[in-house]
Amino acid sequence: MDKIKIYSLDRQSCIELPRIKDIQVGAEEVANTVKMASGKVVKDMIGYRSTVKASWDYIPASTLSALAVLLRSGGFFFAEYPSPSGDASGVFEIDYPTMSIFSYKNGVAVWHDVTLKMTAQEVS
Repeated sequence: MDKIKIYSLDRQSCIELPRIKDIQVGAEEVANTVKMASGKVVKDMIGYRSTVKASWDYIPASTLSALAVLLRSGGFFFAEYPSPSGDASGVFEIDYPTMSIFSYKNGVAVWHDVTLKMTAQEVS
């Protein structure tokens, strides 16, 4: 798999994004940190939350419009994505994509330098 698919949580709607240029799969630490009266800092590790950052050279404007409509429904979304351990999926909070340049490529409206960040709902 070299594409990201984003579904509504009930899986009624799906947006398949074009082939990924670059993807970073990582994790954010989830912990409670408290400073004691003595000045000592104590950290209670809860776990890690998966993150996915993907980028594309360009994505058709129509695809980004459809993605914006899906994201406006709010909440969390089910996503399938490529990862170092093979194809992966999960429930994610998805930020609106960022893009820099609008142009036409072979008569099709496209946005260039598109990035998308997804943060997992659950902590593992």
